[in-house]
Amino acid sequence: MPIVLRGVRLRITLLTTIVTGLAVLLAGTWVTRAVEATLTDNLRDTDQARLEVFGAAIASGRTPADLNLGAPTGSYIQVIVDGRVVAATTPVFDLPPLYTLADEADVLRVDARFDVYASRPPRGVLVLTTAAVNSPIGLVELVAATPLEPVSRSVDDVKRGLLLAFPVLVGGVALLAWMFAGRAFRPVESIRAEVDAITGSTLDRRVPVPASDDEVARLARTMNAMLDRLQDASARQQRFVADASHELRSPVAAIRTELEVAQRTAGPDDWPAIADRLLVEEARLEAVIADLLLLATLDEGAPMPDAVAVDLAAEAHEEARRRAPDRAEVIIEVDAPGPVVVQGSRMQLRRAMANLLDNAGRHARTTVRLSVQERDGRARVIVDDDGPGIAEADRERVFGRFVRLDEHRARTPAAGGAGLGLSLVRRIAERHDGTARIDTAPLGGARVVLDLPAS
Repeated sequence: MPIVLRGVRLRITLLTTIVTGLAVLLAGTWVTRAVEATLTDNLRDTDQARLEVFGAAIASGRTPADLNLGAPTGSYIQVIVDGRVVAATTPVFDLPPLYTLADEADVLRVDARFDVYASRPPRGVLVLTTAAVNSPIGLVELVAATPLEPVSRSVDDVKRGLLLAFPVLVGGVALLAWMFAGRAFRPVESIRAEVDAITGSTLDRRVPVPASDDEVARLARTMNAMLDRLQDASARQQRFVADASHELRSPVAAIRTELEVAQRTAGPDDWPAIADRLLVEEARLEAVIADLLLLATLDEGAPMPDAVAVDLAAEAHEEARRRAPDRAEVIIEVDAPGPVVVQGSRMQLRRAMANLLDNAGRHARTTVRLSVQERDGRARVIVDDDGPGIAEADRERVFGRFVRLDEHRARTPAAGGAGLGLSLVRRIAERHDGTARIDTAPLGGARVVLDLPAS
């Protein structure tokens, strides 16, 4: 079978056709039975009306012999007194009471005993109607029997009409189901074709979203959201590779150059100094690698398995004790009088505080102040310094990766970092549903505010 006939479209069409066929069969059966019952009831009502007319005549004093039963006009009537037929239409005058020959309560089935009907009523089932009336001569019974041939002919006509309409109706439904299913799945085919054309280099493409707000439209929006996530993940991966190649090139090149020069010119007494310089570059390389790996982990947005209740005030005192500014003339003041608890990764929050203290310590003249406070359900870690500050135009830019302001581009540990510190602080804040921003410090330098939801 062609591929198009093996899909959902064919299954929907077949299912619709089968259900429609069964429904038409059931409806046809019900219609034929309803027509048969209605026509039979009409015959019985007609006979009942004729018997009531004859019964009224007998009740008024006329004798059965005076009744003009007439020639048979479809119904055959008997007038019975004391079990004897005293008047009847010609074909059934010589027969016993018809009700004594009926197989059922109101139906007379014609058999060999009714050969008299052979030339007039057809052999078959007759509907039997009875009535009784009191008269001057006693109880008189009236019986009418009507052949069901007209009913059978009408029912047969209905069946033939239904048999002719059945294939047309079912075929029409199958065709409509095929057309509507194809039209309904046209957007799905468009989505499939677009997805098939998307590659790793074209993740910016999106599948078309139908105008109808149905399941297919929701599927398209879901796939576009998935493509957004894939594009973001690909961009993060490319950015990580670019960041790593960009930032690791310098320390690796410095180490290689140092070793090549030392190999050609250094004497035995020079190697301790060379080792010290190599250790500095190795420390810088190790710090960059650690920062890049942490940024990659934060970009992935994976759950934090180490999330616990963290007291920022206690962590502030601990970080201030463990970390000292690069210059001896700079002191760290801590203002964290009471517990301020947040839910998150202790390691990441410590890293954010350490980066803030390192950044402030590199630029402060004499003082770095670390404050922790809670207000309106928010926990704030504030680091102020009395350095030159950051221009308002650069306050958002410095949170980018590898961004170093021109006056701070030196790569020595004493002068500047790799430009990842504040980027890590913002990503850690966002990972904890918080924010990071830069203001002007009361001390005159820069103020960095880490704002997190309090636990």
